[in-house]
Amino acid sequence: MDTGGIWQVQAVEGAEVRLRSKRIGLVSVDVKAPVRSGELRIVRGKAQLSLALALDQLSTGNFIMQAAARTLVKRHGAGSLVYEGQGRLAAKGRMVTVAGMARAGDVEVAIDLLVTPVGPDGDPMLEIELTGSASIGRVHLPLPGLGTIDDFSFDVDARLALNLG
Repeated sequence: MDTGGIWQVQAVEGAEVRLRSKRIGLVSVDVKAPVRSGELRIVRGKAQLSLALALDQLSTGNFIMQAAARTLVKRHGAGSLVYEGQGRLAAKGRMVTVAGMARAGDVEVAIDLLVTPVGPDGDPMLEIELTGSASIGRVHLPLPGLGTIDDFSFDVDARLALNLG
């Protein structure tokens, strides 16, 4: 990973972050939200990551889940999710762990993300992979048979193209 720079996330079609829950009864929730904007800034070994996701445009592979997810988004006034995290380069300099808060409407969740450059050898910062997980706690899902979940947790993953800003 470069020792310094500012990279902009390319908010193009297909630039999305996937949020996938652990199994809840017979189902799991698998949501993709497009990226509106983002920036990775690395200065003197310190990193800052910001991302904005369009939760009002989320999609799932199941129309019933999608309706439930969009109902949750509307209920919490969460049309956009904004993540701000900070961290340091790993000792080997190939990845960054950032810790931060994701805010969407009246919901705030702490999320730690591992940022790994996965672009071509000549410029690995042309693309990054984000992985992490978070737990929200108690959630009421508007789906028959699911209702209230005491410990709702999910995984985060994405591959995003970057431009040196």
